[in-house]
Parts: sequence; C-alpha cells; structure tokens
Amino acid sequence: MKLGFLLNSRQVYQFLGLLIFMLLIQVSPLKILSQNLTTDPILNKITFDISQISTDGLIGSSGAKRYLSYEFCIPANKQAVEAIQTIDPTINIYRQSSGRIGCQDSQYLCIGETDNKQWKQILLSIAQLDYVERIDQFWGE
Repeated sequence: MKLGFLLNSRQVYQFLGLLIFMLLIQVSPLKILSQNLTTDPILNKITFDISQISTDGLIGSSGAKRYLSYEFCIPANKQAVEAIQTIDPTINIYRQSSGRIGCQDSQYLCIGETDNKQWKQILLSIAQLDYVERIDQFWGE
C-alpha cells in the first residue's frame, strides 16, 4: 500500500516558518493553542469574534460560507516584514495604503485571510507581536 503525503509543500513551508518564528520569539505552540479565548489579553487585539470561524477558516451560514479577511499594521521596516512573512507568506503587505484600520506613514498595511488550516495559529502568532496593536476584519473595497 502506498502512503500519500498528508501535507503539500506549501503547508510544510508554512508550518516550518511558523515553528521557526515561534522558536525565535520563544513561544510554545502548545501555549498558543491552549490560550483561553475569552480572557487572554493578546486576544483583545483581535476585534472580531474568532469563535465564529470554523476549523477550516470559514464563516457564514451553510449556504454562504466564506473565508474571513483581516488587516493590521506593522512598522515599516525589514524585520517586521520578515517576521510577518515567516508567520504567513501569503499575507499581503501594502507600503502605500493605510487601509480602514488607519496605518500611519511609519507603518505598512497587512491583509491576511483565514484560507489556511492553521489560520488560528497564524492569527494568534500575529497578535503575539508587541508592535501589532490590533487586528480588524477587512471588508474590502
């Protein structure tokens, strides 16, 4: 019997990047996953209800499921960009837009979405960063 891979190469790279990032900031993956979703101050940065998001990253009623997009600001420097790309290389970084969240001239706008099996770990890792003040739902234009 031939066994197939459980993860595709993109998922492996995302997982390894997240693991390396967690080692760099000395955050245990188990600590992130076991956080109390109602009382942890890190979760106060997330301004939308993540309990409404399925394990597959989808929100909405059964006939209208969709992924949730979110936005946040990071300092306009190489280290912050590299940290975000390590957490999730699919996050879009906009150097010339403030977004609805209102990034300052010294910040970059970042937009991600829950289109990832590890969406919760990614979102919590972003919220763990000291320089991320809040994470809002992105509504698009």
